[in-house]
Amino acid sequence: MNLQAFMAEDFMLNESFVRYCLQSNDEDVAFWNDWIARNPHKRPETEKAREWVLRLGVRLNASEKQEEFSKLRAMIETDRVQGKRRKSYLPYVAAAAMFAGAVVGAWLWKKQPRTEHSAAMAYTTYHADSARKQVILADGSTVILNCNSTLKVPASFNQQERHLILQGEALYDVQKDDKRPFTVTAGQATVQVLGTVFKVRAYLFENNVQVSLLSGKVNVAADNAATALLPGQMVKTSRGGLIAGTFDAARESDWRSGRLLFKDASLQEIANLLEYWYGVKVHVAPRNYQAIHFNGQFMNKSLSEVIASITYITNLKINISGNELFINQ
Repeated sequence: MNLQAFMAEDFMLNESFVRYCLQSNDEDVAFWNDWIARNPHKRPETEKAREWVLRLGVRLNASEKQEEFSKLRAMIETDRVQGKRRKSYLPYVAAAAMFAGAVVGAWLWKKQPRTEHSAAMAYTTYHADSARKQVILADGSTVILNCNSTLKVPASFNQQERHLILQGEALYDVQKDDKRPFTVTAGQATVQVLGTVFKVRAYLFENNVQVSLLSGKVNVAADNAATALLPGQMVKTSRGGLIAGTFDAARESDWRSGRLLFKDASLQEIANLLEYWYGVKVHVAPRNYQAIHFNGQFMNKSLSEVIASITYITNLKINISGNELFINQ
């Protein structure tokens, strides 16, 4: 396979490249990130192909999607045999990319190595361990999955319903669809939206679920309680109900952009930010610590990189064991 000869439509028809676009397979993501970095002259073609792939969410049934994709493939192959110039069918490719993108979902359910099967339901499971992962769903919605988090996507997603299962934390940017509400189940809470941006935090070590609304409107239900949120509002689950409140919009904006900021942070503030940012349970050993005033800014850095900086400047001892972090001095 001569990738150097690939044009945008060739990349779009390559299943490995599709999985890279959808961030659904770590090996494919690593391969294409490396290949594109080593071949910058192909970046315009790969970016064009990626744009086409990500135009998802066409409301067609499976046979219609497959038919349109087959037309696209046949047209490309025919023009190659006849030696026609590519620009003769590129307009059709651009228009049909929506249909091709819809077929991607079928590829992923068949090719995805992390699919879990049960008697009643099949899921594709996404894991984010030491680093965040971006997931682009079949309806065009995007999910930023935080560290130490798991997202389960039923095989039936984007058919009659749009339903996800979360353990950990994720930010959702949902494509509007009045006919198919978007729901997330996390612990004892269920969140339902039509099209909006919201965040759900449901780590097991925190024993509650928190829902924060950045834009739009969401409905949250837990046990026998239910409420609707407006932008800037949040709720936490508690025994038998929901506790309403507000959240720091600036901090959530930083989180979304990957900007972790410490401003004259004390030991407890360091612990709180690491726990909030990376989804780890932080333990501070009880003792008399020297006063700490830590300043630093990190853009999309791993937990290990941030810890290395903190320990170097503050002389704290920080150890990681699984999803737990231990601070001593």
